[in-house]
Amino acid sequence: MIDRRMMLATGLAAAGMAAAGETAAQTLRRRVSWQVFRTSTSGPSYARAVAIMRSNTNASDPNSWFYWANIHQNFCPHGVPYFLAWHRGYILQFEQKIRELSRDPNFSLPYWNYFADPNIPSEFTNPAPGNPLYVQRTNTNVVNALGYDFTDPVWKQLPRNWPTPMEPRVESVPHNQVHNIIGGYMPTLQSPQDPIFWLHHANIDRLWCAWVKAGAGRANPPPADAYWNGTFVYGGQPQMNKRLTYSAEGLGYIYDDERLPTPRRTRAAVTPPIRAVPLRKERLIGQVLSLGETQAGLTLDQSSFSLRVPLGDDGQNRTRLLTLPPPRGAAAAAARPPVAVNVVLEDVAVTEAGKQGGYFYQVYVNLPAGGALDPSRLIGTVGAFEIAGAQHSGGGDAPHAAHGDGKVRLVLPATEALRRVPPGQLREVKVSFVRVDGPESPSGPAITIGAFRVESTVEAPR
Repeated sequence: MIDRRMMLATGLAAAGMAAAGETAAQTLRRRVSWQVFRTSTSGPSYARAVAIMRSNTNASDPNSWFYWANIHQNFCPHGVPYFLAWHRGYILQFEQKIRELSRDPNFSLPYWNYFADPNIPSEFTNPAPGNPLYVQRTNTNVVNALGYDFTDPVWKQLPRNWPTPMEPRVESVPHNQVHNIIGGYMPTLQSPQDPIFWLHHANIDRLWCAWVKAGAGRANPPPADAYWNGTFVYGGQPQMNKRLTYSAEGLGYIYDDERLPTPRRTRAAVTPPIRAVPLRKERLIGQVLSLGETQAGLTLDQSSFSLRVPLGDDGQNRTRLLTLPPPRGAAAAAARPPVAVNVVLEDVAVTEAGKQGGYFYQVYVNLPAGGALDPSRLIGTVGAFEIAGAQHSGGGDAPHAAHGDGKVRLVLPATEALRRVPPGQLREVKVSFVRVDGPESPSGPAITIGAFRVESTVEAPR
């Protein structure tokens, strides 16, 4: 595998890559579902190009399968801003490479609409010798990985760390959960080695388009907003201006179906029971108020459980600020709560049994006792894929940072979910870990957590 420095030096010299979306085609290309694509004249093109790329073992060659997987491992943003926009540019450049190698000028990357059919298409699950679309996976059905919370019109803005952000919702569910349930390559940052990866990400890109088209106040930052300043890195030159990823149309393509999926009834799970765990009391650590933290580690296995963190006086004063009426007027859209509350998991590692995926944990706050799971209280997911992403972060004090020895820190923002809790129920923060399995899943310990903490920070004046 080549590393980040080598990839930057290599560059994308292949024909057709220079444009990389710099100018949109005169006629918009149309991306269709796999079920439509498989019977089209371009149907064989994807498998043909994948076979060529998988036979090329030179990881520094843009015509090789490993080259594209290494771009993802070395440069992709997960759990940080620009998850959607970076991947939009990434799959666009891959699409151009497939078009070149397949010698099919009409090729457009298809998508897998798992909301319509949660089974991986049969062309990808046939283990016949010579099938370039087949790799070993833990599961081929992702129905338990699906969720619809990102379609709720309450999530009106795109960027992570802005008020009511959609991006972290769709990244957790369904994106991360699909990676985790499938297993094999998919819970790792080498996930593009699974040919289904590209159809999965085309579908995530389609859902972003559908979210914008749905309206009702949903919107990307305006094209002139500073949010779009800068460039994305994809291993070598040329890079892509972030502003180009503002819309699919601007990059020369559309999807044949740009509608949000209709929410359906999912499994009727209820709030898991309380696990009695000794906690350190509320204390100030520098500028951070620890509302409560474990005195020992936690192990995540097949069971689901909740941890209760009672709030002291300072904690209740902090969380009370979350219930203040939102500001009105021109500045309201950019206003953030004066405090933030995060669930922090330190020294997180995946066990050998857990590395192949097939499971994940949904993390909720303040679910009612004995009540059904409420998607608006979901603050994130924890699985092998989230841990793999954090292992390749920049480290330091950033969220989802690597600690070394395969251990990471995961930070799950709970502010938006807690703002929706009635004030009388904010005398504690209850964190629930809900195990979700695919048809095949590991038994025994899957993930270990060195320390669990709920913390609050105060936003600096602006």
